[in-house]
Amino acid sequence: MKKLAKSLLVIALGLFMSVNVMADVQTGKTGPDYPTDYYMIVESKAGGIDIYSQPDLESTRLNDEQIPNGTALHIEGEVEDAENNRTWGYTEYHGMYGYTPLDECRPADSRKEAIDSELYIAGKDHVNYNADYDVKADAEGGSQKLYQGPGTKYGEIPGVRDIENGETLHITQDAEMADGSHWGVTTVDGTEGWVDLEKTEEWKKEHPDTVEESADAVAETDGKTTAQAEEVTVTPTEAAKVTETPAPTETAEATETPAPTETAEATETPTPTITEEADEAENTEKDSKEPEAENIDTKDSREASGQNVKAAKTKWYQNPFTWIIGIAVLAVIGLLVYHNKKK
Repeated sequence: MKKLAKSLLVIALGLFMSVNVMADVQTGKTGPDYPTDYYMIVESKAGGIDIYSQPDLESTRLNDEQIPNGTALHIEGEVEDAENNRTWGYTEYHGMYGYTPLDECRPADSRKEAIDSELYIAGKDHVNYNADYDVKADAEGGSQKLYQGPGTKYGEIPGVRDIENGETLHITQDAEMADGSHWGVTTVDGTEGWVDLEKTEEWKKEHPDTVEESADAVAETDGKTTAQAEEVTVTPTEAAKVTETPAPTETAEATETPAPTETAEATETPTPTITEEADEAENTEKDSKEPEAENIDTKDSREASGQNVKAAKTKWYQNPFTWIIGIAVLAVIGLLVYHNKKK
């Protein structure tokens, strides 16, 4: 009986250790070890750092150009890499969530220090501390938020109502940030904050060529999935960087607009009668097959770094835990049978 108890104890310990080892090697890890809420400022001898899909230097690099020194990163989570003695920060950059090594960043003492650092790298020619003009709000969703800094990463100001379209806003400071976005300081019901100047009537009148493209790349989307929201870029000029698709403009617009069209329905639901629309859809699908494949790969890379991404579903027999448990059960049964026969 003692031998049986010892055998069962050994099997239990082996099963426990196997589960821990298999959990460590599981792929598809996307979430940080624990959540955080602070800012880091990039300070690298190389002039900048990269953002990766996983907390690993061998994983997919999400940025085309390095995140420059002076950029403030909102660290929403951390992963401790004990093997390489490195801490990874989970953050957002240009609409993509991923991990950056924090050994080449310094902590910001406050949100204000983070904002001042980004205004500094924007340059005095791109920051007007004495602005004095009015604009009218004009956001695609009908309203917009007031933020605590020049960027959505600084978070919304709690307790402040939404800014409705057509509302007049008095701008007392404006800035063209290093990432190409434009923000201004205004006051809503006695509370001062930052507003996106690209969501105003004046901006759209001065930049008519970018209005149509920016409508397909709105930073705040209602009713879209996380993967679709990650495809949205900060500015139209950075859309090519995020999708990494050197395709013609028409093809890029087609891949960026998930809204179903009649042509798409023709390709997805073939009908007994072949129409000209179906022929055109088939030709379009053939012409854009390779760019779409690249977009799918890129989308998967971004989904792997998303905030709410789940690991890919696998069948039961592909799960290593199933096999470990099965082997343990068989081992216990075998030991019981052996000891019963021995008696």
